[in-house]
Amino acid sequence: MITPTPFKSKAVITNSQNLANYIFNARYANPTYHSLPNFNWSDSVWTLPRGRLRFLNLANAGVHKSVTPAANQQLDPEFMEFAKAYIVETRRGDPSKVPSKDLSIIMVVEQALIEIDGYADITRLSEQHLDRASAIIKKTYVDLLGMGAALKNLVDEVTKHNITSSGIRHWQHPFRGLREPGASYDRETKLPLDETLLALAEIFANGHSGDLNDEATYITSITAIFLSAPFRINEQSWLKLASLEEDSDTLGQPQKFLRHYSPKINKMVTKEIPEVMAGHCEEAFRRLEKITEEGRKLARYYESGAKDFYPHETCPVVPPNQPLTREQAVAALGRPTLKSAENLMKWMTGHRKLAGWTLRTLWAAVVEYHKKNNPFFPYQVDPRLCSITPPKMSESLLCFREFQLADGFATSPIFLAPINRDYYNKRLSQNNVSKLNGKTYPSFLHRHGYENITLKSHQLRHFLNTATQEAGVAIERITAWSGRASVPQSRTYMHKDPKRTAREIGDRLIPMADITHTPITEGEYDVRDKGNIITTRYGICTHPWTVSACEKAADCLNCSELLHCKGHKNSLKAVERERDHVAENLEAALKEIEAGNRAATRWVDRHQLYLVRLNEIVAMHRNPAIPDGSPVQMAGNDFTHAKRILTIKHPEMLETGGLSDVYSDDLLSCLKELMEENTDA
Repeated sequence: MITPTPFKSKAVITNSQNLANYIFNARYANPTYHSLPNFNWSDSVWTLPRGRLRFLNLANAGVHKSVTPAANQQLDPEFMEFAKAYIVETRRGDPSKVPSKDLSIIMVVEQALIEIDGYADITRLSEQHLDRASAIIKKTYVDLLGMGAALKNLVDEVTKHNITSSGIRHWQHPFRGLREPGASYDRETKLPLDETLLALAEIFANGHSGDLNDEATYITSITAIFLSAPFRINEQSWLKLASLEEDSDTLGQPQKFLRHYSPKINKMVTKEIPEVMAGHCEEAFRRLEKITEEGRKLARYYESGAKDFYPHETCPVVPPNQPLTREQAVAALGRPTLKSAENLMKWMTGHRKLAGWTLRTLWAAVVEYHKKNNPFFPYQVDPRLCSITPPKMSESLLCFREFQLADGFATSPIFLAPINRDYYNKRLSQNNVSKLNGKTYPSFLHRHGYENITLKSHQLRHFLNTATQEAGVAIERITAWSGRASVPQSRTYMHKDPKRTAREIGDRLIPMADITHTPITEGEYDVRDKGNIITTRYGICTHPWTVSACEKAADCLNCSELLHCKGHKNSLKAVERERDHVAENLEAALKEIEAGNRAATRWVDRHQLYLVRLNEIVAMHRNPAIPDGSPVQMAGNDFTHAKRILTIKHPEMLETGGLSDVYSDDLLSCLKELMEENTDA
């Protein structure tokens, strides 16, 4: 029996081979992730400098970040190989570049391929799949423009490496009309609303006259810190109790500043705090230190490696090896009800049994569960991905216990909770929607009476950069203050109102006065009959400057419009100096020509004539027949437009031999002053 072989066109075979080459290059040749500790291409979860990367499919995109996905929650194995290669190849050698949107668009494309073809094969990507992907984006995501751009980037990468033969090279996503192409002014979305800042300021101010719960203390205090100096949200885990420092500035005035490590640029940074925010920042540190002191005590106890149960307030005072009653076990676990204690026991041990425990055996189970939930303890971040040792939780400003910031949950006295960006950003979103149960929960601001306003932590960074620019601070200083690698990066964080910029430019302009001038006659317009006289080191320039600019390129000694003052010593010295230089250079050139080393050129011809003219001028100055102080104009064959105009308009001015008819009284006075200067010398 003959088994038929499915036909594959040459294009399909080529696409498959190109895909294999693409994956091979990313896996073995691209060095982007190879230097990371414990990096393994085959892992379903990658640990990268900016966090864990899980290759989930779209249906399971909402799985909690602490969960390691099962096989059915991940991308199709073959498609996952392309996904990994795409992530590596599009980092451009920067392992710290966040791949969140790239991974999201990969999940969308896989879903589109499966819905249309029944399986995910990137070599089959066509316009039909892209249209379906666009529909999925519109239904699932809020940032349509960003996701559309990410989809276009994927298309460009696939077509660049000829992984598909479909005609999608020039495909464009349908969300481009949401903003004008090339528009850089995005003040409305990049900067926080004034209402949001005022709302958080009002809640923060309430802490001066009353008590705020731990959630409100954290949200408002960390906002105050983010408004004191430009921060990235992941940098909050690097804040220590000692991060707020004080010193004297160059004027001897007290200056508060924040010192911390920046993972983005991989170095310690020092950020000055503006005077207007110094007091608020200090108060924010004080409040955060107060609500996290119990967390640091617990962290120090874990670090000590003690075998006995942590002696928190509700822990029963019984011998460590004495069996506990159910009620004592509930108290030791710090849970408010029997049911919640049983649920905790289920997560810890896999069963709900509360009987048969002692404080010592129960603490051993607590320690194991704590290790699972805090894999980097005693740190809050993975120390393997940092060039310096991160702060321990026992010295961190933000050392929270489990459920401490959760509204409606009792704070755990025995478990720590590493800080992450969701602690801040999700609480300030419009409304939180749980992907597990579909319920909508009111945001932090909504619960405090402020509706329909949101905030993203990065908006505060944009706000500070823009405000500093508007205050007139140089962009280089803003770049250093923000802990940024280069000046061009800073420009994307500045959103100065173009109307305000236009007003500032207008204010700096000199007001234009409306002056009506009295008409003058053509005779009055001739510069030789009025105004100051232009003198040179050789004599007086008679060129009519209002008619044209100098047409001899300041070659005064060759110009017929130069009026010499015969016998003027300084002028004679200047001409003799010029003549000596020309003679010296001309002699050297002629010797080279005679030796056959160079050919005669127009330069030689011109400078021979120039030397003759210079000798004539020197001879004129030394001619005893011409009285000293006499105005002498050396005639020449030079052509000027001014001379042509004068020839047509005033031929008598060129034909007359009397100086008084040609030159003004001002010019004759200037000649007199030159001779008086000559006599004084």
